[in-house]
Amino acid sequence: MSSTVVSGIPVTITNQLKAPLVVYNTVAATPTSNPPSTNAADYQPVYTQIATVPANGVQTFTPPDLLCRLVICQQSDQFPLQVFVPPFLADTASTTITATDLKNCQSVWGFYQQLFAQPYSPESLQFNEIFTGVTDVTTLESSVAKFFNANNLAGCSYEQFSIVSYWASYSLYAWQGTYYCYLLKTNSNGFIIPNNPCGTLQIANNQASYFPATGLGVGALNFVNNQLSSHNATNTSGLNLTAIPRSLSWEGQSATVVLCFTGYLNGQYVIVQPYKNPALPWWIAAYNLAYGSYQAVNLAMNLDMAVQTLKVVAKGVPFLSSKLSTFIGSVNSKLNTVSKAINSVVESIGEMIEAINVDVDVDVDVDVDIDIDVDIDVDIDVDIDVDIDIFAFIDIDVDIDVDIDVDTDIDTVVDIDTDIDTVFNVAPGMIKGLTSKLGNWMMNKGFSEIAKNLAITVVMSSADQILGVWKNAAENELQNMQPAQSTSLGLLINYMLNPNNPVATRWTTVADFVQQTSPDIPSQKILLTSVIMTKDSSTDKEANAWRWPSTTENILINKLAQYNSSTNYYQAYLLLASQTYNGKVLPVKVACNIALKYLNKISPSS
Repeated sequence: MSSTVVSGIPVTITNQLKAPLVVYNTVAATPTSNPPSTNAADYQPVYTQIATVPANGVQTFTPPDLLCRLVICQQSDQFPLQVFVPPFLADTASTTITATDLKNCQSVWGFYQQLFAQPYSPESLQFNEIFTGVTDVTTLESSVAKFFNANNLAGCSYEQFSIVSYWASYSLYAWQGTYYCYLLKTNSNGFIIPNNPCGTLQIANNQASYFPATGLGVGALNFVNNQLSSHNATNTSGLNLTAIPRSLSWEGQSATVVLCFTGYLNGQYVIVQPYKNPALPWWIAAYNLAYGSYQAVNLAMNLDMAVQTLKVVAKGVPFLSSKLSTFIGSVNSKLNTVSKAINSVVESIGEMIEAINVDVDVDVDVDVDIDIDVDIDVDIDVDIDVDIDIFAFIDIDVDIDVDIDVDTDIDTVVDIDTDIDTVFNVAPGMIKGLTSKLGNWMMNKGFSEIAKNLAITVVMSSADQILGVWKNAAENELQNMQPAQSTSLGLLINYMLNPNNPVATRWTTVADFVQQTSPDIPSQKILLTSVIMTKDSSTDKEANAWRWPSTTENILINKLAQYNSSTNYYQAYLLLASQTYNGKVLPVKVACNIALKYLNKISPSS
């Protein structure tokens, strides 16, 4: 157990700023146990005000504990400036708050906003990896400092990111303004954009109040770790919201980062945004697409507090390093619970993804042989249970039973044999690389296109089961990925299977993705294969009914093959978008097969 005394040593703070300061003592939410807890929630910081410092002044005070972690903030808006830990066994301690402290924390606040605005940028992914891939917590401080130095944030520190993240997650000073609340409406085909707000949310002076269009409000609201809620709120009573920082560039506006909310108002699904008239259904994916940013922020805050707390526990910090997978898993478990709750309305529309038309032979190494057999005049009845450890706390058992009844009534004028033998290696990092490229494209441009005529055919966060086909090749990768992190793939699968979108438009959208992000050939194959093997009665029926000569197919494949470099792959998809046969557009899964054959032709070994 940690030891404390009635009071600590005298601490002097010199304030060089023209604004008064407030000093907080911070402790972990749960007292230290033996052995130490590996649950991240036990290390949520708790702030207690213990002193103030006048503008351009000096203040000496005695903290309540000998072992303390002080956070010094601006009094006016609680904006954090510095972490100060008085040296152990010293007689006195002192620190100075300078303009550099303010400048650095403001720079970190800008980075925090970009982390959520662009969660799939190379910088955001690299920053997330610092925390999700850490094996020794004592290296975090130097790793973050090295990252900041390499990304135009020289002088900024891990502790500054931790306290700025706390401010953004717990203080409403970060998000003041008027917000408009809309009750979400859905039908069997998808989403209806709401027109009239059901009320407004006012955030000012670190307080939030809800004012309904008619009737009474719901009382005082609390903001704790990105959750804004009324007293004792649940998903069936009161106001219970999850905060989601995001960029307005989704709507074609300036890349301003704002706070939005999704959640429940007295049992009804509600969205909250800082402008009137929603233009597109951002709420269906905003939380999931930012999942990696929530990971980084929560791990940064909780690991920072855990290290400080466990420094006084014998072998406490090495113990934490040895249990990092459990610690990170507890963060993921919490985030997954939130994701499931705020996405429940979306997921009630779609079907869970089910893989079909695939025969998988997995090598014990990292090689995955995937034989995709799509016989156009073949009736296929496939039952799939998947035996996959996708992540630590979910087990899905899958056996594959395939009954094939071949239609022997063959039209001799056409060649209906469209069997594809697609063999390629799924190298480590490829799955995450594909979903990250998709996510980055959607955050910058693609979501507005994906959201057109939106219909949820399959549950977006269940796309991890499609990725599970490559489970042995990317076992560790998929175990570390959470369902929400497959949302970018799920969105594109939905889009490609949505009959409301013209087939040609679907392929021009794929072409844009390929042109903007330059995915390699195996990544393109994974994407196309994922669309093919996603069960969908309408597109499967269209593919099974398709007939055309093999010579016509081969001519098209040869035309596509002229686009054989990474700079012009996208043009093959543009050409595919314009193709017809006997006046009919190619069904989307037939076109996927053609694209796979094209990729095999230009790169047989990939």
